[in-house]
Amino acid sequence: MSTETTKQSRTARLVSDLRQFWSEPWFAILTMVLAGAILLFIVVPVFAVLLKSFGMNENGFTLDYYQEFFSRTYYFDAIINSLSASILSTIIVVFLSVSISLYVTRSSSFVSKFYRGAALLPLVAPPFIFSLSLIILFGRNGVITNIMNHAIGVEFSIYGFWGVVISQVLGYFPIGYMLVESTMRNMSPSLEHASSDLGASQWKTLRKITLPLSQSGITKAGLLVFVMALADFSNPLIIGGGKPFLASEAYLLVVGQQNLEQAAVLGVFLIIPSLIIFIFQTYFLKDSGLETISGESGASNAPLSRKVKSTVMTINTIFVAFIILMFVMVILGAFVKIIGINNTFTLEHFKNRNGWDSLYTSVFVSFIAAILAATIGMLQGYLFARKPIPGKKVLEFLTLFGLAVPGTVMGIGYVLIFNGPPFFLTGTVLLIVLNMTFRKIGVGLEASISKMHQIDSSMEEASSDLGSGPYRTFGKIIVPLLSPAFIAGFVYTFMTAMVSISSVIFLIAPGTNLAAVYILNLAEQARVGMASAMSFILIVIVLSCMGLLKYIEKKTGVSI
Repeated sequence: MSTETTKQSRTARLVSDLRQFWSEPWFAILTMVLAGAILLFIVVPVFAVLLKSFGMNENGFTLDYYQEFFSRTYYFDAIINSLSASILSTIIVVFLSVSISLYVTRSSSFVSKFYRGAALLPLVAPPFIFSLSLIILFGRNGVITNIMNHAIGVEFSIYGFWGVVISQVLGYFPIGYMLVESTMRNMSPSLEHASSDLGASQWKTLRKITLPLSQSGITKAGLLVFVMALADFSNPLIIGGGKPFLASEAYLLVVGQQNLEQAAVLGVFLIIPSLIIFIFQTYFLKDSGLETISGESGASNAPLSRKVKSTVMTINTIFVAFIILMFVMVILGAFVKIIGINNTFTLEHFKNRNGWDSLYTSVFVSFIAAILAATIGMLQGYLFARKPIPGKKVLEFLTLFGLAVPGTVMGIGYVLIFNGPPFFLTGTVLLIVLNMTFRKIGVGLEASISKMHQIDSSMEEASSDLGSGPYRTFGKIIVPLLSPAFIAGFVYTFMTAMVSISSVIFLIAPGTNLAAVYILNLAEQARVGMASAMSFILIVIVLSCMGLLKYIEKKTGVSI
């Protein structure tokens, strides 16, 4: 076929696609509006950070800020600390995830269910809540610190690099665990049984069969935890002991020095690994299914031998007990005057008017953002699954990319874009809502696409044959069928928005505050009692949402 014929064929195909796209004009217009919103609220802020990092002088763009970055050992230390903490946190999280998943997927006992519940418990709290608990226990005047000082005269403090690592492990562990546990639960048990029948010990079977079959989930878990730990800024602020980390230094440059250019440079070094990992995971790991060879339930996996079971149970029990201890410290700190010093019961920490106002604002903002995110995700899921949209794959990629962009980068980008003409939204509740919405719409999109794949298109065809137009069919047939995905996306977005902090902290104006940001400020000021009280209330709210989400998943089969 000649080049001219090929060009004509492509042109004809494009014209045909465009005609089909505009055959339902309202859906076409809606698609274009959503595409414009994705570009404005996800893509443009990231590019704004990139452009800002090059600064401007009389000669145009400059590399001065990059030169300053590479010339100062302080920023080099920030990179080393961030990378080192992220790598260590990832290794520890993956190791613990494998250990707990091995037991949970091979047992249906009460202990197994208890391990699973405790492993997911950190999801209900902001990641920095564990820094607060560690300070209560191991800070300069911590409960255990004082005991060690008086008993054996050893001075100890959790502040510094290792405090950040421990906090990140506790905070981001559930993310890694859910991916590893899901992979191990869905793997075929036949190869493990075959390995055992051939005389291999269980340790060898785990090394040669189980872990290689779980490689996809373990890799995804490691990549995701690494990105989240790298972008963490709250834990270094609270428990870092003054050591520089990329995300926290970017925040301090914006808030303390108003140096947006240098902060943007640090943001670029946060976004590059996130982008690389997101592309790798999206295009190279998304369809990997080695672990589901036969699709048999993980409940029939080979039971653990006595030695392996003893080993993993020892590790699991110690770690789960530590997680529970962290939450217990927060609860106790909320109900005593000064934990470890004056343990008199009190409710005065709950009487803070500013705290309740920030909590009300968080509930309101998260509720509106959850409705918007779930609605947009549902609409996108339907359009992407059923309509011939030009550039559909690109739009889906950009939508999901909002989940991968570090919050610090997105926050700086929003400040750059919406703090001048034509948009003056910085400091408004509307901008906070938009930020939360477009960072979470990828969840509703994935849930809706998954649900649309379960809906037979013949139902829409039957509605059309009976005289209903495409819009009425969507309202009467599709919307009710997508309602479980909408509700699941709503609950998930509300739950995560309540504890989000990394991007919205840049958008808070005087007189407006959010619960997570307020708790962070209290923790920085060492007002442990009030911080614990507000954390306790926030945990109760988010825990209720998590319970509702699990109920929805059980009733509808829509998994988030």
